[in-house]
Amino acid sequence: MALAGAGLTSGCVRQLESTVSRDERTPLSLSIKTVPADTDATATRLARYLATRLQTVGVAATVVPMSREELLRDVLSNHDFDIYVSRLLLRRDPDFLRPLLHSRYGPGRGWQNPFGYGDLSLDSLLERQRTETGSVRAATLAEIQRRVVEAQPFTPVAAPAPAQATRPVRVDWPDGVGIHSLTGYLGARAVTTTATASRTESTVTPSATPAPTEQSTPAPTSTPATTTDEPTPENELRMTIGDSRPTENLNPLSTPFRSDGTLLDLVYDSLGRPVYDRMRPWMATSWEWADGDETTLSVRLRDDLAWHDGEPITAADVAFTFRFISDTALGSLDQPVPSPRYRGRASLVESVDAASDREVTIRFGDVSEPVAARALTIPVLPEHVWEPFARPTSASWLDGGHVTEALVRNNLDPVGSGPLRVTGTTARESVSMEPFEDHFLADDALDGRLSRFDGGFSFDSLRFDVVPSDGAAVELLATDAVDATANSLSADSRAAAADEPGISVRTSRPEWCYHVGYNHRRPPFMNPRFRRAVARLVDREFLVDSVFDGETEPASSPLVATTYVPAGDAWDEAVSELEFVGDSGTGTLDAERARSVFEDAGYAYSGDGDLLIQE
Repeated sequence: MALAGAGLTSGCVRQLESTVSRDERTPLSLSIKTVPADTDATATRLARYLATRLQTVGVAATVVPMSREELLRDVLSNHDFDIYVSRLLLRRDPDFLRPLLHSRYGPGRGWQNPFGYGDLSLDSLLERQRTETGSVRAATLAEIQRRVVEAQPFTPVAAPAPAQATRPVRVDWPDGVGIHSLTGYLGARAVTTTATASRTESTVTPSATPAPTEQSTPAPTSTPATTTDEPTPENELRMTIGDSRPTENLNPLSTPFRSDGTLLDLVYDSLGRPVYDRMRPWMATSWEWADGDETTLSVRLRDDLAWHDGEPITAADVAFTFRFISDTALGSLDQPVPSPRYRGRASLVESVDAASDREVTIRFGDVSEPVAARALTIPVLPEHVWEPFARPTSASWLDGGHVTEALVRNNLDPVGSGPLRVTGTTARESVSMEPFEDHFLADDALDGRLSRFDGGFSFDSLRFDVVPSDGAAVELLATDAVDATANSLSADSRAAAADEPGISVRTSRPEWCYHVGYNHRRPPFMNPRFRRAVARLVDREFLVDSVFDGETEPASSPLVATTYVPAGDAWDEAVSELEFVGDSGTGTLDAERARSVFEDAGYAYSGDGDLLIQE
């Protein structure tokens, strides 16, 4: 043995030492946080898919399911994650990318750069597009998207079209908008038929399988039906939701409790609303840019606006709202405590002054008119309700940082000014609303595109019942226990609903994108080459067919729902460099090639095939 050892060359010794040193390093392990399958089966399947592919290339990856609220707290508030899989709410104006990816928002909370990503050159582009319009802005946004594809701060997967199921014999929904939207609910009308007029009241128990009800068989779609504005028996619009958070918290400023925000859109009004793809005055009756000053907007409020508690709404409430969104501590702490949810939009505004009880002057920074309009969608808050909650407090679920009572209160009896007001909540079970009689939509003298909402919400009440799954929602709909699903259905539940007689499935344009998020505050995600290597494990074509049932398109850009996704050789080349490492469309990973991609990123493997932590 001694002679054999003495025969080793110096090169072999160095190789042996290198192998021993490498194997003493720690194998890389990562957690993938997401919601449970009964909350969002699609997110769970995507997380498991990614975990399996990571395991194939030697990463000890585990899926960690948690409630939606816990996930958002870990990701948006505490930044405690390696990888997460979830939905990203998409906006029509691409300026939402600025707070999402700008480095100035990395230390904050909420959907303002939850990844902790920083790139000064991208920051510059994000700032520049705020001031541009037309083809110039489109070119800048194309460059932004190419940078995002190259750096992979997060990995978009697909943006499915939301699908809701409804009973058309009961409710007539407006065309061109999603059911679960402000314009959807305001445009909905009760339908009177023999079947619906004779149906008997049934008790809904969302947490259990619904029992058969003694009611008439739903009329086929050929049954004559007429739309009426007259109240019908039991004139309540009954919806299912899959997210219980609104039953426990209706605070518009509380990030972990917010989903798509539709319920709060019904409760809280804003100066303007995007209605049928155009920003239109809402609480405002009009607005006008100052002559020769493209940064100053004069806003005129509608007359006789009132809060749900009967107090009048004045321009002072609007000025307070913008000041409060920017600093919920109202100057009582040594640094501002902004609302995470609206910080990006509020940052567009330099000042807001009440010129009179009905007139507001808003001064913007150096931004274009389309970008500035985003600030007009911030919900207006009553000063007499929210000002007392500017006090500092603490929250056990937040790791460090200042917080105010305004950001953590449940607000289960919200005082808004929207077309509906909350009449009751039952934790994890339901939310009930009724029309606000003093809302301006209750008048029948609206002009232009808002005239279709004359009279306001046409039902006597609106009820959202929490369901444990999409399947349970379809079962309730099939027994006429509810009228429609607010929760978007998975591919399997969509097919099941389509097979039920008397049920119609409606889709609308994408509102969110499934994506894989990386925590850039932790290794190995500070390395863009590692993020790119992970992104190349994702076979979007395969996932579209296997997870989304072919009902969507692969997404490489966070602007997938807009008209700003670029075309041309430069874009195609950037996307192709992140092509799946395997047989695209089949989901079959080429493990050897994939491992080489990680090695090219600077990572090594142990003798057992484990990917090692980079030293």
